[in-house]
Amino acid sequence: MENTLLLVDDEENILRSLVRLLRGENYRILTATSGSEALDILASHEVHVILSDQRMPNMTGSEMLSHAKDLYPETVRMVLSGYTDLASVTDAINRGHIYKFLTKPWDDDLLRTNVREAFERHELGR
Repeated sequence: MENTLLLVDDEENILRSLVRLLRGENYRILTATSGSEALDILASHEVHVILSDQRMPNMTGSEMLSHAKDLYPETVRMVLSGYTDLASVTDAINRGHIYKFLTKPWDDDLLRTNVREAFERHELGR
């Protein structure tokens, strides 16, 4: 089975950067530019790991990840955000049951390692 990663960010240049960074990791990578688009993708594809921006219009990353947790509890959920205020971090963790909260700008090696570990966590949870 192919490891599927869903990247969610309202900034397309961020999505392109993440895809470039992670495409050599042998994942099937899906992208969404909004929380509602991400939920539509989850409804039609088996996704193992979600990496989502926190601050997006209409639906925050933690709101989307909370819905994802309710509908697809086996997914491993992570937030990647440029905003590290305590309220945002706490909300993301409490609402979406987040595995990791990562910050922008990211360290390439650390991000790759965290995504790899998220897939390992998914595999262990099966």
